[in-house]
Amino acid sequence: MIPPMPEHPALLPPDVRLAVLGDPIAHSLSPVLQNAGLAARGFPFRYGRLQVAEAEVGQVFQQLRRTCLGWNVTLPLKRAALNLVDEADHEARRLGAVNTVAVRDGGLIGTNTDGRGLHLALDEAFGAGWERKRILILGAGGGAGSAAARYLAAIGVPCLLLANRTPKKLLGLEADLARHTHVETYGWQHLETAFAGAELIVNATSVGLNGAPLDWDSGWLRPDHTLFDLVYRAEPTPVVAWARARGIPAHDGLAMLFHQGVRAFSWWFGDPLPAVAMRRALYAAAGRGQ
Repeated sequence: MIPPMPEHPALLPPDVRLAVLGDPIAHSLSPVLQNAGLAARGFPFRYGRLQVAEAEVGQVFQQLRRTCLGWNVTLPLKRAALNLVDEADHEARRLGAVNTVAVRDGGLIGTNTDGRGLHLALDEAFGAGWERKRILILGAGGGAGSAAARYLAAIGVPCLLLANRTPKKLLGLEADLARHTHVETYGWQHLETAFAGAELIVNATSVGLNGAPLDWDSGWLRPDHTLFDLVYRAEPTPVVAWARARGIPAHDGLAMLFHQGVRAFSWWFGDPLPAVAMRRALYAAAGRGQ
């Protein structure tokens, strides 16, 4: 008989029943967003952050199963989370990743709110018509990038250009997406060619979170490019600042965080959804108007 796993004494404070898991995680504004929703609904518990390395995520899921109502998952844990839940809904299976987990009757039920969150954020950033453009996804081999690619292929974008530092990570994804849309793949050494073929650029790498230098050539940008960075910070991310310095319309992932976050809240608690209070708190914390 396998003995029960001991509780981690400092995993989360006792009044924290929801959290976001990732590495790094200190930058996350998810607690601001979700705690505004919890307060608006009058729930007597809080949402926190938890730094979790990839090697620890399975153990952490099992510990949180006993103490939490649910959690969000961010970089670099989304793909692993798909294999750690007891049940994944259609959207999580379709996107190949889980970003939201609910604990229901002791089971872990996973979904993915990132695809719809990305869609609505791109609508806000660029208006109608972006979905008819040739879209380049930088870092498409990761959990966030591959989920974005799968979602965009499913809604019928005409062409996806997938770039990854390790191109072989794109092979299975390319085969899956080619059934729905035209797909081209590129290694990092061919980024200039990828930029030349794209109209909308989506950054799904962790540049801006890990302090790595941005070594892309600004000469690759054209006046007709638009750029969306899944990363967000209170100040412009390095990728957004790089694009804006060349006059390129560029937006970060704050609106995506809002849209995927309110759908996660709905996954846990249903209606009424306090979206106005949640957006107001999030944008105030980021130092931005709405």
